[in-house]
Amino acid sequence: MPSLTKKQCIAENLKICKFVVSENLKVNGAEPIYEISAFSEVNRYSSIIENVAAESGVDVRLIRSIMYMETTHGYYDAPLSLLGQNKSILPMNVNVDYWGSIFGDRKTLLNPYNNIKAGAEILKRIIVNLPKGSSIRQIATLYNNINANSVNEYGARVDNIYNSQPWNLSNKK
Repeated sequence: MPSLTKKQCIAENLKICKFVVSENLKVNGAEPIYEISAFSEVNRYSSIIENVAAESGVDVRLIRSIMYMETTHGYYDAPLSLLGQNKSILPMNVNVDYWGSIFGDRKTLLNPYNNIKAGAEILKRIIVNLPKGSSIRQIATLYNNINANSVNEYGARVDNIYNSQPWNLSNKK
């Protein structure tokens, strides 16, 4: 059997692939200056996130952390989204250019429930192919770049978000 790419494993929903993402202590996941917490859509979609997490079996906090990261960093694509030209669709920033219609077409992914469900499905397919007990850093790194071989800044930042849960802080302000 020829070697499968990580993309093929995710796209075909295979559970036999063995993803390896090595740790990278050079990345710290510090909050970048361009992260705008006010853009977070986690609280807005909280009930959908909870429903999708229950349906998919994906950690609700992981879904929230990815969405927080994507909506507080992914706003650069807003002008293109108005024209329907963006390659990724928020709130989970599902990349329709890369994945095609595997997780839904552009119109389908514009619906927040479908988008969050697609993001959770991608996460689920990543997790099942990583060694048991893989870190949030490793999972999130692959969500950001399915071809990554070591933890990147994105993965480290999502891990920090996962641990600090900044969406709870915004409720207290």
